Amino acid sequence: MAKPDCPLCSGTGWRLVERVDANEPAERVVERKNARPGASVADPKLTWAVPCDCTGSNRAAQALTRARIPRRYEHCDFENFDTGLWEGQTSSPQASAWDRSLAQAKVVVEAFAKNYPAASETGLLLMGTCGVGKTHLAVAALKQLMQRGHVARFYDYRELLKEIQACYDPNHSVSEMGVLEPVFETEVLLLDDLGASKPSPWALETIGHILNKRYNEKRVTLLTTNYLDTADAPAPSLLRMPTGQAVAQAREESLTERLGQRVRSRLYEMCRTVEIASPDYRREIRQVGRVRS
Repeated sequence: MAKPDCPLCSGTGWRLVERVDANEPAERVVERKNARPGASVADPKLTWAVPCDCTGSNRAAQALTRARIPRRYEHCDFENFDTGLWEGQTSSPQASAWDRSLAQAKVVVEAFAKNYPAASETGLLLMGTCGVGKTHLAVAALKQLMQRGHVARFYDYRELLKEIQACYDPNHSVSEMGVLEPVFETEVLLLDDLGASKPSPWALETIGHILNKRYNEKRVTLLTTNYLDTADAPAPSLLRMPTGQAVAQAREESLTERLGQRVRSRLYEMCRTVEIASPDYRREIRQVGRVRS
């Protein structure tokens, strides 16, 4: 919203600039006689209206809303992604390796955003357990691209499937294609928490269709997932109940098991895989005062 006391637009949200030749800089029109230095007052002035500088913060908020970036992640950028979390915070011998993994992931994702659209057919697949900062990095990349004028959208995997399912209600106001078209067509898509919902045949078919469509149109897709490529995971160990009964511990599924071989194979073609090896930040550190999503 425009500032009511703004000296440039007087609260309208718009300011006038003189229409100039291609090689001349545009100048704000304050007084007709000052629109172009040295020009006569009688000279005709062709002007156009542009958004005033005082509306900049509002435009940024509107851009985040259009991109569907959740409010929880609006603050995420590369500067506030902490890569020195573990050394000094834990006595684990892996602390240094965890910090290196965070730093390497940041370098890769930031380089992607900086160099886009170079090699623009390849997106990123950020893999890692809960709370390692996958969504933070992906949103930071999305926001940087948006600041340079690229069109981007954020979708939570589960919420997207629910939106599509809702379209099957004959009384629903939006058609299935009305939901899917921006998913297909947006220049850069961020699909967060891939594989989070139950992998039903319909869900697998739907996500496969989305990825194939974007792959065929050479559109960039960023994805995050909590599931890893652990195809050769060890057999689950046994727990003993107080009664003496042996119970097998649940084993985490691999990404291939969660999505199917066909979808995982497509992701190998579409994305560079970035695996982040670090403990859950939200569980281990967030409660002592640091802020990162």
